[in-house]
Amino acid sequence: MAAPARAEWQMKPFGGVTFGGSTTFVDLDDQAGKPKLNLGISGLWLGEVVGAEGDIATTAGYFSGDSRSLQTLILRSHVATVTGNVVVALPRRIAQYGLRPYAVAGLGMMHVGFDDNLRALPFSDTLPAWDVGGGVTGFLSDFVGLNWDVRMFRTTGSQKTVSGVSLAPEQLSFWRATMGLSIRL
Repeated sequence: MAAPARAEWQMKPFGGVTFGGSTTFVDLDDQAGKPKLNLGISGLWLGEVVGAEGDIATTAGYFSGDSRSLQTLILRSHVATVTGNVVVALPRRIAQYGLRPYAVAGLGMMHVGFDDNLRALPFSDTLPAWDVGGGVTGFLSDFVGLNWDVRMFRTTGSQKTVSGVSLAPEQLSFWRATMGLSIRL
């Protein structure tokens, strides 16, 4: 007789890249769609199929160009995301000791901030956001594995329009591809 499946906790520190972004913010250095490094961590409680996840990540320099160039108009910028997600994974009994794919979707907040070199259009705001994506986890031992993940993040469309900072209601979206560790607790 098979033993009953137990839920497990995982911590997933990760690094990756954001890409394919679009925004209604005035993007002085035209950087929103360009690849930028991303760091974060997620905590996951996962049962046999369904789980819950908290995800925190930041991308420094999201709107900034080359800091060595005299033509760079944005001195500092960042985008940070905090989301709570529902995870649906391939049942553990089917994945066994191989790769375990999953889908993820959730809601949260996205903080956007930037300072231009003229200090004419500084901006900092937290906007409601959602994310959707998927990935795969493979364990190398009982406690340590690797995780690959691709997600799309998008603000839900604030009704605020800040003169000079946004051409339309504030919106930002981008894709995030990551690789990280998966540590069973």
